[in-house]
Amino acid sequence: MGRRERASDKKKQILISVILAAIMIFSAFGVMLGTVGNEMRYGKYKFEIQGNVYVTKINGQQMAFYSLPKQIEGINLSSVITNKLKEAYMITITFNPYDTNNIQLMEMVRFDLSQLLGKVVYNGVLNASEQYPDLPVLTCANATLKTPVIVLNMSDNTSIVDVDNCIYLNARGQDFLILRDRLLYSYYGVIQNE
Repeated sequence: MGRRERASDKKKQILISVILAAIMIFSAFGVMLGTVGNEMRYGKYKFEIQGNVYVTKINGQQMAFYSLPKQIEGINLSSVITNKLKEAYMITITFNPYDTNNIQLMEMVRFDLSQLLGKVVYNGVLNASEQYPDLPVLTCANATLKTPVIVLNMSDNTSIVDVDNCIYLNARGQDFLILRDRLLYSYYGVIQNE
């Protein structure tokens, strides 16, 4: 191997080292910018990442969400549903206690909605169950304009549908959390409905 070849190899090694160093420096700079900018905006609302949730202040109260409004604003939700919930005297939330694949997520959504809708909320089950002996059987037959029923319904079609004052949150798995967020964003006016 001649001197020229060694000098050429050395120049290539130096060039590759400089390129790798530059990539590492810019990557580190990008990570620093990413951690500084963990704040997102949607309209007048500022969202900050805290753990695995997005937190914002609504009506002076800190509220946590699993999705950002921009990520879920495309889920159709009529203002009729939101207004129905706002004008209700009380709300019933019910679910199928035998849907064991989704039970934990439905329980989370049921608890959160009971706490965050600011109404008297009655909880029930669609079918009598030994697992929930203290919860009454409440179905859409109990729904009225001033006492709507929210049904946490297992479905492959993620949607929010109102049928005769019975509001179905149709989802499977993690999508129940998405519908929880979509409903609450509209209820509190973060996302404006159609």
